[in-house]
Amino acid sequence: MKIMKVIDKKVGDITYIKYRINLPKQVVEESDLLNKKLVVRKFNGKIIIEKGKY
Repeated sequence: MKIMKVIDKKVGDITYIKYRINLPKQVVEESDLLNKKLVVRKFNGKIIIEKGKY
């Protein structure tokens, strides 16, 4: 698994970038986070993905 940098679009001289990560199917389905609002944060060198408060 790795984080991929992808060019989203170019508008004039500005290039917009998105970052993508592929997650294992089983982990996503068991997490009960599919189609939910998520919050992503960095903590002690780790990326934490958790359910939002909305």
